[in-house]
Amino acid sequence: MKPEFSISIIGSGNVATQLGRALLKNNIKIDIIFNYNIHSAELLAKDLHSKASNEPTDLPTDSDLYIIALKDEHILATINQLDLKNKLIAHTSGTFNTQLLNKISSRAGCFYPMQTLTKNEKIVFENTAVFIEANLDDDIELLKNITNQLNCTPYQVNQLQRQQLHIAAIATNNFTYHLFSCIQEYCKSNNLPYSSLGPLFSQTIKMIAKENTFMYQTGPAKRGENEIIEKHKDLLKSEEFLADIYSLFTKQIKKKHQNNEL
Repeated sequence: MKPEFSISIIGSGNVATQLGRALLKNNIKIDIIFNYNIHSAELLAKDLHSKASNEPTDLPTDSDLYIIALKDEHILATINQLDLKNKLIAHTSGTFNTQLLNKISSRAGCFYPMQTLTKNEKIVFENTAVFIEANLDDDIELLKNITNQLNCTPYQVNQLQRQQLHIAAIATNNFTYHLFSCIQEYCKSNNLPYSSLGPLFSQTIKMIAKENTFMYQTGPAKRGENEIIEKHKDLLKSEEFLADIYSLFTKQIKKKHQNNEL
């Protein structure tokens, strides 16, 4: 089966790796992995049955899309050295200003997959939300088609919406990791079975996937059980991070539910 699209990837980090694997899995040809760290590019290229280079002149001129999977601070410095005029270029960042790419190409855009991506983890890329931007309607359609071929869900958003969604993603993913790392440390230091929280965690995830999660809040903060709250705070005195989280969340839950009752 002949690939419908061909893509050049600029970068070889977490996003480039997982996105590249998803592209290859879905019969999208990867023309090249370009990165000034040639060792990293070669490792990824081998994984993706592509070729690697750190020479700007090696970049193909006929790729359908040039994906820029770099940290925000490296994007402009890198692509300013590449000949991408009139090529469809799309960064993968949740925060980068897409308009800055207009100086590089009239066909600038964004292809931001909202997913936690690390090189060495097996990631289920299907059904991931992909937020797209582009200057031209035809390019919007091409990005949507690539997203659909990945079995992902495309959302056309503006730059502000993407940045706002990135905040939502950080709160959902990164803040949750921090919270549970604190819980895990708390259980370990008090010789408590962390694994016992598994069923509760699974049920919580099931409930927060529903609409109006506000309705499903439970616990002493919602019920205004101040005596229990003070006991908990006393037990958490030696837990620096979890004590702060408990106090902040308790305060906000009480305020939110009290306001709702007014």
